[in-house]
Amino acid sequence: MKRYNEAFENIEEIIAPYEKSKVKSVWHIYVIRLKLDKLKTTRKEIFEALRRENIGVHVHYIPVYYHPYYQRLNYQKGLCPKAEKYYEEAITLPLFPKMSDKDIEDVINAVNKVITYNNRG
Repeated sequence: MKRYNEAFENIEEIIAPYEKSKVKSVWHIYVIRLKLDKLKTTRKEIFEALRRENIGVHVHYIPVYYHPYYQRLNYQKGLCPKAEKYYEEAITLPLFPKMSDKDIEDVINAVNKVITYNNRG
């Protein structure tokens, strides 16, 4: 999503997804990762603030062993620290074929507003 990439590439509190030069993504989701050390809040609070801005954010992907079935099998948090860190940082922004230019601008503006409000600077 070119407009998202351009909007978020210089925000130091966000890691935007990227495409290798010889690859073309289908962009079925657009996940940003928060650099939590540069923010004064949690992913959950950023998520909730974006929801209050009427942005339909989601979270992908929960480590499978967090689900109750695997917990009953005695899988413990800490098993895959990189996956857990990714999960703690990731927020999925709206991305769908019928998004208007205004929809995209609303998302970009809300992300900028929430990140600016919550940065450590």
